[in-house]
Amino acid sequence: MERIGRYEIDARIGEGAMADVYRAHDPDIARAVAIKVLKPEFRRDPDIVRRFLREAQAAGMLSHANIATIFDVGETGGLAYIAMECVEGRGLDELMKDGRFPAERALKIARQLADALAYAHRNGIVHRDIKPSNILLADANTPKLLDFGIARFGQEAATERAALATQVGQVIGTPRYMSPEQAMGLPVDARSDLFSLGVVLYEMVTGKTAFTATGLATLAIQIAQADPAPIERSVRDCPKGLKFIIEKLLAKKPEARFQSGDELRDALQRELDAITADEPVKRRGLALKVKLPLILGAATAGALALSTSMVLDRQSETLERMTLTSGSSITGFVTSNAAVYAASNAGLPPEMQDWVPLQAFVATAVRNENVARLVVTDDRGVIRAASDPRLQGKRYVAPGGETKVGNATRTAQGYRFVRPITYAGAEFGKVDLLLKRDELDAAIANTRMLLIALAVVVMGIVLAIGLASAQMISRPVRRLRRALDDAAKGDLAFRISHRRRDELGGLMDAFNRMAAAIEPRLDREEDAAALLHTRISTAAPAPTPAPRATTFGKRAA
Repeated sequence: MERIGRYEIDARIGEGAMADVYRAHDPDIARAVAIKVLKPEFRRDPDIVRRFLREAQAAGMLSHANIATIFDVGETGGLAYIAMECVEGRGLDELMKDGRFPAERALKIARQLADALAYAHRNGIVHRDIKPSNILLADANTPKLLDFGIARFGQEAATERAALATQVGQVIGTPRYMSPEQAMGLPVDARSDLFSLGVVLYEMVTGKTAFTATGLATLAIQIAQADPAPIERSVRDCPKGLKFIIEKLLAKKPEARFQSGDELRDALQRELDAITADEPVKRRGLALKVKLPLILGAATAGALALSTSMVLDRQSETLERMTLTSGSSITGFVTSNAAVYAASNAGLPPEMQDWVPLQAFVATAVRNENVARLVVTDDRGVIRAASDPRLQGKRYVAPGGETKVGNATRTAQGYRFVRPITYAGAEFGKVDLLLKRDELDAAIANTRMLLIALAVVVMGIVLAIGLASAQMISRPVRRLRRALDDAAKGDLAFRISHRRRDELGGLMDAFNRMAAAIEPRLDREEDAAALLHTRISTAAPAPTPAPRATTFGKRAA
Protein backbone atom coordinates (compact mmCIF):
# COMPACT_ATOMS: atom_id res chain seq x y z
CA MET A 1 0.00 0.00 0.00
CA GLU A 2 1.58 3.24 -1.17
CA ARG A 3 -1.18 5.79 -0.73
CA ILE A 4 -4.47 6.27 1.08
CA GLY A 5 -6.34 9.24 -0.25
CA ARG A 6 -3.87 12.09 -0.34
CA TYR A 7 -1.62 10.51 2.26
CA GLU A 8 1.66 8.89 1.18
CA ILE A 9 2.32 5.74 3.20
CA ASP A 10 5.83 5.38 4.62
CA ALA A 11 5.61 2.23 6.73
CA ARG A 12 3.35 0.06 8.82
CA ILE A 13 4.09 0.89 12.44
CA GLY A 14 1.45 -0.92 14.48
CA GLU A 15 -1.69 -2.97 14.81
CA GLY A 16 -4.75 -2.62 17.00
CA ALA A 17 -7.80 -4.75 17.68
CA MET A 18 -9.76 -3.27 14.77
CA ALA A 19 -7.23 -1.45 12.63
CA ASP A 20 -3.72 -1.37 11.23
CA VAL A 21 -1.60 1.73 11.78
CA TYR A 22 0.71 3.31 9.20
CA ARG A 23 3.11 6.19 9.31
CA ALA A 24 2.30 8.52 6.43
CA HIS A 25 3.03 11.95 5.02
CA ASP A 26 0.46 14.64 4.31
CA PRO A 27 1.80 16.52 1.27
CA ASP A 28 -0.76 19.33 1.59
CA ILE A 29 0.68 20.64 4.83
CA ALA A 30 4.01 18.75 4.85
CA ARG A 31 3.64 16.88 8.12
CA ALA A 32 3.86 13.32 9.36
CA VAL A 33 0.61 11.65 10.36
CA ALA A 34 -0.50 8.27 11.65
CA ILE A 35 -3.11 6.56 9.45
CA LYS A 36 -5.40 4.01 11.07
CA VAL A 37 -7.11 1.71 8.54
CA LEU A 38 -9.95 -0.61 9.47
CA LYS A 39 -8.99 -4.28 9.12
CA PRO A 40 -10.47 -6.30 6.21
CA GLU A 41 -12.66 -8.49 8.42
CA PHE A 42 -14.42 -5.39 9.74
CA ARG A 43 -14.70 -3.53 6.42
CA ARG A 44 -17.33 -6.01 5.22
CA ASP A 45 -19.84 -4.85 7.80
CA PRO A 46 -21.36 -1.47 6.83
CA ASP A 47 -22.55 -0.91 10.40
CA ILE A 48 -19.05 -1.29 11.75
CA VAL A 49 -17.61 1.02 9.08
CA ARG A 50 -20.30 3.60 9.74
CA ARG A 51 -19.72 3.53 13.49
CA PHE A 52 -15.94 3.58 13.00
CA LEU A 53 -16.15 6.77 10.94
CA ARG A 54 -18.86 8.44 12.97
CA GLU A 55 -17.21 7.86 16.31
CA ALA A 56 -13.80 8.92 14.94
CA GLN A 57 -15.45 12.13 13.75
CA ALA A 58 -16.82 12.64 17.25
CA ALA A 59 -13.38 12.02 18.75
CA GLY A 60 -11.98 14.49 16.22
CA MET A 61 -13.56 17.36 18.08
CA LEU A 62 -11.36 16.62 21.10
CA SER A 63 -8.44 19.01 21.52
CA HIS A 64 -6.34 18.28 24.57
CA ALA A 65 -2.62 18.30 25.28
CA ASN A 66 -2.73 14.65 26.38
CA ILE A 67 -4.95 13.30 23.58
CA ALA A 68 -3.57 12.51 20.13
CA THR A 69 -5.40 14.87 17.75
CA ILE A 70 -7.49 13.43 14.89
CA PHE A 71 -6.95 15.47 11.71
CA ASP A 72 -9.07 13.68 9.14
CA VAL A 73 -11.60 10.87 8.74
CA GLY A 74 -12.66 9.35 5.46
CA GLU A 75 -13.22 6.38 3.16
CA THR A 76 -11.44 5.80 -0.12
CA GLY A 77 -11.25 2.71 -2.34
CA GLY A 78 -13.19 0.69 0.25
CA LEU A 79 -10.72 1.66 3.01
CA ALA A 80 -12.09 3.46 6.05
CA TYR A 81 -9.28 5.43 7.66
CA ILE A 82 -8.47 7.95 10.35
CA ALA A 83 -5.54 10.40 10.00
CA MET A 84 -4.24 11.49 13.37
CA GLU A 85 -1.30 13.10 15.10
CA CYS A 86 1.88 11.04 14.80
CA VAL A 87 3.33 11.00 18.28
CA GLU A 88 7.06 10.40 18.53
CA GLY A 89 7.78 8.48 21.69
CA ARG A 90 7.72 5.13 23.43
CA GLY A 91 4.62 3.25 24.43
CA LEU A 92 3.88 2.95 28.11
CA ASP A 93 3.81 -0.83 27.68
CA GLU A 94 7.43 -0.75 26.48
CA LEU A 95 8.53 1.53 29.29
CA MET A 96 6.94 -0.68 31.93
CA LYS A 97 9.11 -3.57 30.78
CA ASP A 98 12.03 -1.69 32.36
CA GLY A 99 10.45 -2.02 35.81
CA ARG A 100 7.99 -0.25 38.03
CA PHE A 101 7.75 3.53 38.07
CA PRO A 102 8.57 5.73 41.08
CA ALA A 103 5.42 6.97 42.78
CA GLU A 104 6.00 10.59 41.75
CA ARG A 105 6.40 9.74 38.07
CA ALA A 106 3.37 7.43 38.08
CA LEU A 107 1.30 10.17 39.69
CA LYS A 108 2.38 12.77 37.13
CA ILE A 109 1.47 10.51 34.22
CA ALA A 110 -1.82 9.36 35.76
CA ARG A 111 -2.86 12.92 36.63
CA GLN A 112 -2.51 14.02 33.00
CA LEU A 113 -4.38 10.96 31.75
CA ALA A 114 -7.17 11.63 34.25
CA ASP A 115 -7.39 15.19 32.98
CA ALA A 116 -7.57 13.95 29.38
CA LEU A 117 -10.34 11.48 30.27
CA ALA A 118 -12.23 14.15 32.20
CA TYR A 119 -12.13 16.34 29.09
CA ALA A 120 -13.33 13.51 26.82
CA HIS A 121 -16.08 12.50 29.23
CA ARG A 122 -17.33 16.09 29.47
CA ASN A 123 -17.69 15.94 25.70
CA GLY A 124 -19.73 12.75 25.94
CA ILE A 125 -17.04 10.32 24.76
CA VAL A 126 -15.97 7.17 26.61
CA HIS A 127 -12.69 5.64 25.42
CA ARG A 128 -13.39 2.00 26.48
CA ASP A 129 -9.89 0.74 25.67
CA ILE A 130 -7.49 2.35 28.14
CA LYS A 131 -4.30 0.26 28.17
CA PRO A 132 -0.54 0.87 28.20
CA SER A 133 -0.14 0.34 24.45
CA ASN A 134 -2.67 3.14 23.83
CA ILE A 135 -0.54 5.55 25.84
CA LEU A 136 2.58 7.06 24.29
CA LEU A 137 5.04 9.20 26.21
CA ALA A 138 6.22 12.13 24.12
CA ASP A 139 8.84 12.77 26.81
CA ALA A 140 9.61 11.34 30.23
CA ASN A 141 6.37 12.42 31.89
CA THR A 142 4.02 13.69 29.13
CA PRO A 143 1.54 11.01 28.00
CA LYS A 144 -0.61 11.04 24.87
CA LEU A 145 -3.81 9.01 24.88
CA LEU A 146 -4.42 7.22 21.57
CA ASP A 147 -7.06 5.14 19.82
CA PHE A 148 -10.45 6.65 20.34
CA GLY A 149 -11.47 4.55 17.32
CA ILE A 150 -13.69 2.28 19.40
CA ALA A 151 -14.88 5.05 21.68
CA ARG A 152 -18.61 5.42 22.03
CA PHE A 153 -20.88 8.22 23.03
CA GLY A 154 -21.82 7.65 26.63
CA GLN A 155 -25.50 8.19 25.92
CA GLU A 156 -25.44 5.69 23.05
CA ALA A 157 -23.90 2.83 24.99
CA ALA A 158 -27.20 1.48 26.23
CA THR A 159 -29.19 1.90 23.00
CA GLU A 160 -26.73 0.48 20.49
CA ARG A 161 -25.56 -2.62 22.32
CA ALA A 162 -26.65 -4.94 19.56
CA ALA A 163 -24.77 -3.15 16.78
CA LEU A 164 -21.54 -5.09 17.28
CA ALA A 165 -22.85 -7.95 19.39
CA THR A 166 -21.82 -10.82 17.13
CA GLN A 167 -18.52 -9.90 15.55
CA VAL A 168 -16.96 -7.35 17.85
CA GLY A 169 -19.24 -7.91 20.80
CA GLN A 170 -20.06 -5.70 23.71
CA VAL A 171 -16.77 -6.78 25.22
CA ILE A 172 -14.72 -4.29 23.25
CA GLY A 173 -11.31 -3.47 24.61
CA THR A 174 -8.21 -5.29 25.80
CA PRO A 175 -9.42 -7.99 28.24
CA ARG A 176 -6.73 -7.51 30.89
CA TYR A 177 -7.59 -3.82 31.32
CA MET A 178 -11.40 -4.12 31.08
CA SER A 179 -13.75 -2.97 33.79
CA PRO A 180 -16.06 -5.53 35.45
CA GLU A 181 -19.04 -4.12 33.57
CA GLN A 182 -17.18 -4.52 30.27
CA ALA A 183 -16.17 -8.06 31.14
CA MET A 184 -19.79 -8.96 31.94
CA GLY A 185 -21.21 -7.30 28.82
CA LEU A 186 -23.04 -4.56 30.71
CA PRO A 187 -23.45 -0.94 29.63
CA VAL A 188 -20.41 1.19 30.36
CA ASP A 189 -19.91 4.83 31.17
CA ALA A 190 -17.04 7.12 32.09
CA ARG A 191 -16.32 5.18 35.27
CA SER A 192 -15.32 2.18 33.16
CA ASP A 193 -12.41 4.21 31.75
CA LEU A 194 -11.39 5.13 35.31
CA PHE A 195 -11.26 1.44 36.28
CA SER A 196 -9.03 0.71 33.28
CA LEU A 197 -6.80 3.63 34.22
CA GLY A 198 -6.61 2.17 37.73
CA VAL A 199 -5.35 -1.12 36.26
CA VAL A 200 -2.70 0.78 34.31
CA LEU A 201 -1.70 2.78 37.40
CA TYR A 202 -1.50 -0.43 39.46
CA GLU A 203 0.86 -1.89 36.87
CA MET A 204 2.99 1.28 36.78
CA VAL A 205 3.38 1.32 40.57
CA THR A 206 3.90 -2.40 41.21
CA GLY A 207 5.48 -3.51 37.95
CA LYS A 208 2.98 -6.39 37.85
CA THR A 209 -0.35 -6.94 36.14
CA ALA A 210 -3.45 -6.55 38.28
CA PHE A 211 -5.29 -9.57 36.86
CA THR A 212 -3.15 -12.56 35.95
CA ALA A 213 -5.62 -15.14 34.59
CA THR A 214 -4.72 -16.52 31.15
CA GLY A 215 -8.06 -17.63 29.72
CA LEU A 216 -10.62 -15.08 28.60
CA ALA A 217 -13.41 -16.57 30.69
CA THR A 218 -11.33 -16.92 33.85
CA LEU A 219 -9.93 -13.42 33.30
CA ALA A 220 -13.45 -11.99 33.04
CA ILE A 221 -14.43 -13.77 36.28
CA GLN A 222 -11.28 -12.56 38.01
CA ILE A 223 -11.88 -8.94 36.94
CA ALA A 224 -15.52 -9.11 38.04
CA GLN A 225 -14.99 -10.86 41.38
CA ALA A 226 -11.37 -10.96 42.56
CA ASP A 227 -9.14 -8.20 43.90
CA PRO A 228 -5.56 -7.75 42.67
CA ALA A 229 -2.66 -8.72 44.91
CA PRO A 230 -2.13 -6.11 47.68
CA ILE A 231 0.12 -3.30 46.51
CA GLU A 232 2.26 -3.43 49.66
CA ARG A 233 3.26 -6.98 48.74
CA SER A 234 5.20 -5.58 45.77
CA VAL A 235 5.93 -2.02 46.93
CA ARG A 236 6.46 -1.58 50.64
CA ASP A 237 7.06 2.16 50.37
CA CYS A 238 3.97 2.94 48.28
CA PRO A 239 2.36 6.12 49.69
CA LYS A 240 -0.88 5.39 51.49
CA GLY A 241 -2.75 8.04 49.51
CA LEU A 242 -1.68 6.52 46.19
CA LYS A 243 -2.61 3.04 47.42
CA PHE A 244 -6.06 4.32 48.36
CA ILE A 245 -6.54 5.96 44.94
CA ILE A 246 -5.68 2.73 43.12
CA GLU A 247 -7.92 0.63 45.35
CA LYS A 248 -10.79 3.06 44.85
CA LEU A 249 -10.30 3.01 41.08
CA LEU A 250 -10.40 -0.79 41.11
CA ALA A 251 -13.66 -1.03 43.02
CA LYS A 252 -15.98 -3.59 41.41
CA LYS A 253 -19.05 -1.38 41.62
CA PRO A 254 -18.90 1.81 39.51
CA GLU A 255 -20.59 3.84 42.26
CA ALA A 256 -17.70 2.98 44.63
CA ARG A 257 -15.08 4.45 42.28
CA PHE A 258 -14.24 8.04 41.59
CA GLN A 259 -17.31 9.39 39.83
CA SER A 260 -15.50 11.58 37.31
CA GLY A 261 -12.12 12.19 35.77
CA ASP A 262 -12.07 15.61 37.43
CA GLU A 263 -12.47 14.01 40.84
CA LEU A 264 -9.68 11.55 40.09
CA ARG A 265 -7.39 14.25 38.73
CA ASP A 266 -7.86 16.33 41.89
CA ALA A 267 -7.08 13.32 44.10
CA LEU A 268 -3.94 12.55 42.10
CA GLN A 269 -2.85 16.18 42.23
CA ARG A 270 -3.37 16.25 45.99
CA GLU A 271 -1.20 13.17 46.38
CA LEU A 272 1.43 14.58 44.02
CA ASP A 273 1.54 17.79 46.07
CA ALA A 274 2.00 15.73 49.21
CA ILE A 275 4.97 13.86 47.73
CA THR A 276 6.68 16.87 46.15
CA ALA A 277 5.83 20.20 47.68
CA ASP A 278 2.89 21.38 49.69
CA GLU A 279 0.81 24.25 48.44
CA PRO A 280 0.97 27.40 50.61
CA VAL A 281 -2.08 28.20 52.67
CA LYS A 282 -3.26 31.52 54.01
CA ARG A 283 -2.56 32.01 57.68
CA ARG A 284 -2.65 34.66 60.34
CA GLY A 285 0.67 36.03 61.53
CA LEU A 286 4.02 34.51 60.73
CA ALA A 287 4.25 31.03 59.31
CA LEU A 288 5.52 28.33 61.62
CA LYS A 289 8.50 27.73 59.35
CA VAL A 290 9.47 31.39 59.89
CA LYS A 291 8.41 31.75 63.50
CA LEU A 292 10.31 28.76 64.86
CA PRO A 293 13.71 29.73 63.35
CA LEU A 294 13.19 33.33 64.52
CA ILE A 295 12.49 32.21 68.08
CA LEU A 296 15.49 29.88 68.09
CA GLY A 297 17.65 32.56 66.47
CA ALA A 298 16.61 35.25 68.94
CA ALA A 299 17.20 32.98 71.93
CA THR A 300 20.57 31.90 70.57
CA ALA A 301 21.57 35.49 69.76
CA GLY A 302 20.73 36.59 73.31
CA ALA A 303 22.67 33.73 74.84
CA LEU A 304 25.65 34.35 72.56
CA ALA A 305 25.65 38.11 73.26
CA LEU A 306 25.61 37.52 77.01
CA SER A 307 28.28 34.84 76.91
CA THR A 308 30.48 36.89 74.56
CA SER A 309 30.25 39.92 76.82
CA MET A 310 31.19 37.82 79.86
CA VAL A 311 34.11 36.22 78.04
CA LEU A 312 35.43 39.59 76.85
CA ASP A 313 35.14 41.09 80.35
CA ARG A 314 36.96 38.18 81.92
CA GLN A 315 39.62 38.27 79.24
CA SER A 316 40.12 42.02 79.71
CA GLU A 317 40.54 41.58 83.44
CA THR A 318 42.99 38.74 82.95
CA LEU A 319 45.07 40.58 80.36
CA GLU A 320 45.07 43.70 82.52
CA ARG A 321 46.38 41.74 85.50
CA MET A 322 49.08 40.28 83.29
CA THR A 323 50.00 43.75 82.06
CA LEU A 324 50.15 45.14 85.63
CA THR A 325 52.35 42.24 86.70
CA SER A 326 54.65 42.73 83.72
CA GLY A 327 54.76 46.51 84.29
CA SER A 328 55.61 46.08 87.96
CA SER A 329 58.46 43.75 87.07
CA ILE A 330 59.90 46.17 84.48
CA THR A 331 59.55 49.13 86.85
CA GLY A 332 61.27 47.21 89.64
CA PHE A 333 64.13 46.29 87.31
CA VAL A 334 64.60 49.92 86.20
CA THR A 335 64.37 51.17 89.79
CA SER A 336 67.00 48.74 91.08
CA ASN A 337 69.42 49.70 88.31
CA ALA A 338 68.77 53.46 88.69
CA ALA A 339 69.31 53.28 92.48
CA VAL A 340 73.07 52.76 92.11
CA TYR A 341 73.50 55.80 89.87
CA ALA A 342 71.14 57.97 91.91
CA ALA A 343 72.83 57.07 95.22
CA SER A 344 76.35 57.67 93.87
CA ASN A 345 75.41 61.17 92.62
CA ALA A 346 73.33 62.17 95.60
CA GLY A 347 76.17 63.52 97.79
CA LEU A 348 78.09 65.23 95.00
CA PRO A 349 77.83 68.86 93.91
CA PRO A 350 75.92 69.30 90.62
CA GLU A 351 79.04 69.92 88.58
CA MET A 352 80.54 66.62 89.67
CA GLN A 353 77.47 64.49 89.15
CA ASP A 354 77.59 62.01 86.29
CA TRP A 355 74.22 60.96 84.92
CA VAL A 356 75.46 59.72 81.52
CA PRO A 357 75.46 56.01 82.50
CA LEU A 358 71.88 56.35 83.78
CA GLN A 359 70.85 58.08 80.58
CA ALA A 360 72.46 55.32 78.54
CA PHE A 361 70.61 52.71 80.59
CA VAL A 362 67.28 54.51 80.03
CA ALA A 363 67.97 54.81 76.29
CA THR A 364 68.50 51.07 76.18
CA ALA A 365 65.37 50.34 78.23
CA VAL A 366 63.04 52.43 76.04
CA ARG A 367 63.96 50.34 73.02
CA ASN A 368 61.32 47.95 74.28
CA GLU A 369 58.32 48.63 71.99
CA ASN A 370 55.92 48.30 74.89
CA VAL A 371 57.49 51.22 76.76
CA ALA A 372 55.79 54.47 75.81
CA ARG A 373 57.63 56.79 78.30
CA LEU A 374 60.32 56.46 80.95
CA VAL A 375 61.45 59.23 83.33
CA VAL A 376 64.03 59.00 86.18
CA THR A 377 64.35 61.86 88.70
CA ASP A 378 66.85 62.60 91.48
CA ASP A 379 66.04 63.28 95.11
CA ARG A 380 65.29 66.94 94.32
CA GLY A 381 62.70 66.11 91.67
CA VAL A 382 64.87 66.99 88.69
CA ILE A 383 64.62 64.73 85.68
CA ARG A 384 68.05 63.18 85.11
CA ALA A 385 67.18 60.58 82.42
CA ALA A 386 64.18 60.24 80.13
CA SER A 387 62.99 58.60 76.98
CA ASP A 388 62.60 62.14 75.65
CA PRO A 389 66.03 63.82 76.10
CA ARG A 390 64.35 67.26 76.04
CA LEU A 391 62.92 66.60 79.49
CA GLN A 392 66.34 66.14 81.13
CA GLY A 393 67.13 68.88 83.64
CA LYS A 394 63.48 69.94 84.06
CA ARG A 395 61.34 69.58 87.12
CA TYR A 396 59.22 66.48 87.31
CA VAL A 397 55.49 67.12 87.48
CA ALA A 398 53.36 64.20 88.62
CA PRO A 399 50.41 63.56 86.25
CA GLY A 400 46.87 63.81 87.63
CA GLY A 401 43.36 62.71 86.75
CA GLU A 402 44.30 59.11 86.11
CA THR A 403 42.40 56.07 87.29
CA LYS A 404 43.99 53.97 89.99
CA VAL A 405 44.29 50.30 88.95
CA GLY A 406 46.06 48.07 91.45
CA ASN A 407 49.63 49.32 91.80
CA ALA A 408 49.40 51.55 88.70
CA THR A 409 47.16 54.10 87.07
CA ARG A 410 45.28 53.80 83.80
CA THR A 411 45.66 56.45 81.12
CA ALA A 412 44.47 56.82 77.54
CA GLN A 413 47.88 55.63 76.36
CA GLY A 414 48.39 52.73 78.74
CA TYR A 415 49.37 52.02 82.33
CA ARG A 416 51.64 54.29 84.43
CA PHE A 417 53.90 52.89 87.14
CA VAL A 418 55.56 55.35 89.58
CA ARG A 419 58.12 53.90 92.05
CA PRO A 420 60.56 55.58 94.47
CA ILE A 421 64.26 54.89 94.03
CA THR A 422 65.55 53.58 97.35
CA TYR A 423 69.03 52.57 98.42
CA ALA A 424 70.06 51.47 101.88
CA GLY A 425 66.69 52.62 103.21
CA ALA A 426 66.96 56.13 101.78
CA GLU A 427 64.97 57.59 98.86
CA PHE A 428 67.04 59.05 96.00
CA GLY A 429 64.39 59.84 93.35
CA LYS A 430 61.53 58.33 91.33
CA VAL A 431 60.97 56.19 88.25
CA ASP A 432 57.93 56.98 86.07
CA LEU A 433 57.22 54.21 83.52
CA LEU A 434 54.33 54.29 81.01
CA LEU A 435 53.56 50.98 79.29
CA LYS A 436 51.51 50.93 76.08
CA ARG A 437 48.22 48.99 75.92
CA ASP A 438 48.26 48.45 72.14
CA GLU A 439 48.90 44.73 72.39
CA LEU A 440 46.26 44.40 75.07
CA ASP A 441 43.70 46.17 72.88
CA ALA A 442 44.74 44.10 69.86
CA ALA A 443 44.35 40.86 71.81
CA ILE A 444 40.90 41.90 73.03
CA ALA A 445 39.85 42.98 69.52
CA ASN A 446 41.11 39.72 68.04
CA THR A 447 39.20 37.71 70.63
CA ARG A 448 36.10 39.80 69.97
CA MET A 449 36.30 39.10 66.23
CA LEU A 450 36.80 35.38 66.82
CA LEU A 451 33.83 35.28 69.17
CA ILE A 452 31.67 37.20 66.69
CA ALA A 453 32.69 34.82 63.90
CA LEU A 454 31.89 31.85 66.14
CA ALA A 455 28.54 33.43 67.03
CA VAL A 456 27.71 33.91 63.34
CA VAL A 457 28.52 30.26 62.60
CA VAL A 458 26.46 29.06 65.57
CA MET A 459 23.59 31.35 64.56
CA GLY A 460 23.70 29.99 61.03
CA ILE A 461 23.64 26.40 62.29
CA VAL A 462 20.80 27.14 64.72
CA LEU A 463 18.75 28.91 62.03
CA ALA A 464 19.31 26.05 59.58
CA ILE A 465 18.30 23.50 62.22
CA GLY A 466 15.30 25.65 63.14
CA LEU A 467 14.23 26.00 59.54
CA ALA A 468 14.60 22.27 58.90
CA SER A 469 12.69 21.46 62.09
CA ALA A 470 9.95 23.93 61.16
CA GLN A 471 9.67 22.41 57.71
CA MET A 472 9.41 18.95 59.24
CA ILE A 473 6.53 20.17 61.37
CA SER A 474 4.79 22.68 59.08
CA ARG A 475 4.54 20.44 56.02
CA PRO A 476 2.55 17.65 57.70
CA VAL A 477 0.50 20.27 59.56
CA ARG A 478 -0.40 21.93 56.24
CA ARG A 479 -1.28 18.56 54.73
CA LEU A 480 -3.43 17.67 57.70
CA ARG A 481 -5.14 21.05 57.60
CA ARG A 482 -5.86 20.71 53.90
CA ALA A 483 -7.20 17.18 54.45
CA LEU A 484 -9.50 18.45 57.20
CA ASP A 485 -10.69 21.29 54.96
CA ASP A 486 -11.51 18.79 52.19
CA ALA A 487 -13.23 16.49 54.68
CA ALA A 488 -15.32 19.41 55.91
CA LYS A 489 -16.53 19.85 52.31
CA GLY A 490 -17.57 16.20 52.21
CA ASP A 491 -14.59 15.00 50.14
CA LEU A 492 -13.11 11.89 51.72
CA ALA A 493 -12.00 10.19 48.50
CA PHE A 494 -8.33 10.26 49.53
CA ARG A 495 -5.93 9.17 52.25
CA ILE A 496 -2.88 10.96 53.64
CA SER A 497 0.39 9.32 52.58
CA HIS A 498 3.28 9.52 55.03
CA ARG A 499 6.20 7.59 56.49
CA ARG A 500 6.33 9.32 59.85
CA ARG A 501 6.48 7.37 63.08
CA ASP A 502 6.05 10.31 65.43
CA GLU A 503 3.02 12.07 66.88
CA LEU A 504 2.25 13.79 63.57
CA GLY A 505 2.24 10.43 61.83
CA GLY A 506 -0.21 9.23 64.48
CA LEU A 507 -2.48 12.19 63.70
CA MET A 508 -2.42 11.36 59.99
CA ASP A 509 -3.19 7.71 60.69
CA ALA A 510 -6.07 8.82 62.88
CA PHE A 511 -7.40 10.97 60.04
CA ASN A 512 -7.14 8.02 57.62
CA ARG A 513 -9.07 5.82 60.05
CA MET A 514 -11.70 8.51 60.47
CA ALA A 515 -12.06 8.93 56.69
CA ALA A 516 -12.33 5.15 56.22
CA ALA A 517 -15.06 4.99 58.85
CA ILE A 518 -17.06 8.02 57.65
CA GLU A 519 -16.86 7.55 53.86
CA PRO A 520 -19.20 4.50 53.69
CA ARG A 521 -21.75 6.33 55.85
CA LEU A 522 -21.69 9.33 53.54
CA ASP A 523 -22.14 7.05 50.53
CA ARG A 524 -25.14 5.37 52.18
CA GLU A 525 -26.64 8.74 53.05
CA GLU A 526 -26.22 9.93 49.47
CA ASP A 527 -27.83 6.73 48.13
CA ALA A 528 -30.72 7.10 50.55
CA ALA A 529 -31.18 10.74 49.59
CA ALA A 530 -31.17 9.85 45.88
CA LEU A 531 -33.68 7.06 46.45
CA LEU A 532 -35.95 9.37 48.43
CA HIS A 533 -35.73 11.97 45.71
CA THR A 534 -36.80 9.53 42.97
CA ARG A 535 -39.49 7.69 44.92
CA ILE A 536 -43.01 8.11 43.52
CA SER A 537 -45.66 8.38 46.13
CA THR A 538 -48.70 6.22 45.45
CA ALA A 539 -50.92 7.73 48.08
CA ALA A 540 -53.81 9.78 46.67
CA PRO A 541 -53.92 13.35 47.81
CA ALA A 542 -56.56 14.07 50.41
CA PRO A 543 -59.58 15.88 48.96
CA THR A 544 -59.81 19.50 49.74
CA PRO A 545 -62.98 20.18 51.77
CA ALA A 546 -65.56 22.35 50.00
CA PRO A 547 -66.19 25.68 51.60
CA ARG A 548 -69.22 25.61 53.90
CA ALA A 549 -72.24 27.57 52.57
CA THR A 550 -73.62 30.18 54.85
CA THR A 551 -77.34 31.24 54.53
CA PHE A 552 -78.53 34.49 55.79
CA GLY A 553 -82.24 33.84 56.47
CA LYS A 554 -85.01 36.35 56.85
CA ARG A 555 -87.20 36.35 59.88
CA ALA A 556 -90.82 35.26 59.15
CA ALA A 557 -93.34 37.87 59.51
